[in-house]
Amino acid sequence: MSAVTTQLEQASRHSSKSLEIRSHSPSTRQFPQNASIVLIGSRGSGKRSLGFIGARHLGRRLITEDHYFQEVAGLSRGAFLQRHGKREFYERSVEVLREMLDKHRSGCIIECGMGSLAKEAQRALFEYSKTNPVIYVTRGSQRIRKLLNLEEQEAARLEAGDLSHRNCSNLEYYNLYDQSCDDMTSSENGSPNVASRLKHAKEDFSGFLDFLTGQGVIRSGLESPFSIAALPPEFRSFTFALSIRLSSIPDLDLQELEAGADAVQLKIDAIHPDMQKFIGKQVATIRRKLAVPIIYHVEENVFQGSNLSTSEKQDLYFSLLEYGLRFCVEYIVVDLKYSSADVEQLVKHSGQTRVIAHHLSREQDSLGWDADYRMIQYRRAKSLGCDMIRFVQATSKESDNEAVRAFRAKIEAIPDHLPVIAYNLGDYGRPSLIENRIFTPVTHPIMQTTVSLSQVRQFLPTASEAMQTLYQKSILDPLHFYHLGASVFYSLSPAMHSAAYEVCGMKNDFHSLRVGSLEDIHRICQDSSKSYHAKAIGAANTLLPLRILPDGRPLDGSTKSLLRQANYRSKAGPVCAYYGDNTDWVGIITCLRRNVSPRNAVQPSKTTGLVIGAGGMARAAIYAMIQLGCRKVFLFNRTIENAKTVARHFNSWAKGLSNDGEIVRVLSSIDEEWPSDFESPTMILSCVPAMGVGTDGPANFEMPLRWLESPTGGVVMELAYLPLDTPLLRQIRRVRNETKKAWVIIDGLEVLPEQAIAQFELMTGRKAPKRRMRLEVLNNHHEYEAQGES
Repeated sequence: MSAVTTQLEQASRHSSKSLEIRSHSPSTRQFPQNASIVLIGSRGSGKRSLGFIGARHLGRRLITEDHYFQEVAGLSRGAFLQRHGKREFYERSVEVLREMLDKHRSGCIIECGMGSLAKEAQRALFEYSKTNPVIYVTRGSQRIRKLLNLEEQEAARLEAGDLSHRNCSNLEYYNLYDQSCDDMTSSENGSPNVASRLKHAKEDFSGFLDFLTGQGVIRSGLESPFSIAALPPEFRSFTFALSIRLSSIPDLDLQELEAGADAVQLKIDAIHPDMQKFIGKQVATIRRKLAVPIIYHVEENVFQGSNLSTSEKQDLYFSLLEYGLRFCVEYIVVDLKYSSADVEQLVKHSGQTRVIAHHLSREQDSLGWDADYRMIQYRRAKSLGCDMIRFVQATSKESDNEAVRAFRAKIEAIPDHLPVIAYNLGDYGRPSLIENRIFTPVTHPIMQTTVSLSQVRQFLPTASEAMQTLYQKSILDPLHFYHLGASVFYSLSPAMHSAAYEVCGMKNDFHSLRVGSLEDIHRICQDSSKSYHAKAIGAANTLLPLRILPDGRPLDGSTKSLLRQANYRSKAGPVCAYYGDNTDWVGIITCLRRNVSPRNAVQPSKTTGLVIGAGGMARAAIYAMIQLGCRKVFLFNRTIENAKTVARHFNSWAKGLSNDGEIVRVLSSIDEEWPSDFESPTMILSCVPAMGVGTDGPANFEMPLRWLESPTGGVVMELAYLPLDTPLLRQIRRVRNETKKAWVIIDGLEVLPEQAIAQFELMTGRKAPKRRMRLEVLNNHHEYEAQGES
């Protein structure tokens, strides 16, 4: 008997549990944006740390059940139990939990302690889940056992009790182990670094909360129409979904699969004994390793070889879909072969998750792409509230590829039509796969050698192969990109971008071009339209050509007009204008978010930042700090007037963000004492060149020690990378060793790829192969450093 069959029979024996989960699902996952979020789960699951991270990220109050109990009852939980006994402690715990939930329905992150194991407490949490997010935080049982130093029997009791949290929650979060918790790590360029604890957990959980609350959508509204954050994959042209089976993930090194995919299609193809936790772990792993949206698809063959009845299969199918919704996957696929009532119920429960209606036609059952029933299914999916629809047909005829083109065109001619995915399966259908515009399923070369051939559809192209074919068919045009400046030949940008083009199968090229006068570039920037960020910063580092489009409609500067341009950016043609954006600040804010420790999390009323320099990079640094929530930024530059000009710009732009109307202040001298009315800086960014440019010599800047008196240390970021080991970084290492304060060093080689990644995505409209670009920097910086010194 196969393992899958055995597991399915186990699922069948426990079908009542699956049905219970399904029937107890909340009526909605749409919550008010400011609805309080509750975290429940076992000891050792990391609820307290995640609560702290979430409260800082969303700017909310953190309430912990233990602290609230002591505040209300006047005794700690342990002392109350000892004094009043188990029965009164139980009743008081439930009473306090109910009060805590009722009085804090908005604006909070609430972390529940072990009081959540009480049956009455779980009834209260279940009722609360009808209006608020209640997140069950899970973790690997072996990890919890190790953290709490539990014996096997005690660990089993803890895990059994913990599972009851699933029935009183509406969401689930698998808390992956974070290696940044170790005391010391090495940065990617090999230099020693002090770890900022939980940096990966912070990124993971912040992203989860952004999706849950809709904060990510609000942030993306500030992005330019050319940012892939501003335009979901279903509204971009020729996006790819890397197809991965759940059963094959343990055989894969997921970070090796990063190459041109805009999403991962996670195919649930087997039943696991601890299904929900297993799926949760794989969803969390994909998010951490690949950082792309997940399309959650329960395969039909998951039931093969089972003895389940038709109704049991249907119940199991929708229970498996419910698991996906609990984990806040970005997209979920529902098969239209099931009843409209079931599909409508799924849509009702979906929250922020977008629902893809799916219709598969087997070749022997198919009436062709022009059959009326396809349009009937399309109208049905739209009436049920689905967000997209996918039509797939198995074929052995090349003529079906022309038929699917005609079908797509028919749908796309409908006003306000649903985004449509349509292609043929099989070797003969490969051309239609490549010409499909949204979430074309692709594979990866590594998967063809590391997992069973039965788990990889051989007719699927890789993302690189699909891109190459699009260029061969002139659907996309090769483009030339240029890096302009006075000292660009010492830049690592061409190496990063060229490597990214190669791995993604793109025919573009990237060249450095030295210009005699930076005023020429400045003049072009002044004449171009600018993104929100470039306007706020007062500087642009990326110019995107705006072209005369085939439809002849004029470029009017509106968002709609720019969105049309964004979907045309992989085509050549006459340039009618330019659009300026800034990616320097993206590289800076990404690295700050990753490395600021929880102790130094940004607090508007307290946190102080310091920027050295007054050029374009310094402007980007100030803007990044403001975007993080810092409202006290000091600026030092050897030419004071330049610093004052920058300060005036930001203080004028940021009126209303600070109580006293002033966010950026100028330090007039390196001999100046740190202002006594302000905390010592915990974010310090050096934005001055470490090597000479033209007639200007290197800055060789070191900090006055009295500016480094933060008791909790902080982050020091050096934007220069030629040379990599600057006087400032050598100084901070000495100070760190002498004072034992937790100063985290970020050098230029960590920041540079993040800026280039954002630039690549702006210029191409495609997800950047981040790991490959970072690797290119590490492999080449010694050569470029030698050039800079010669």
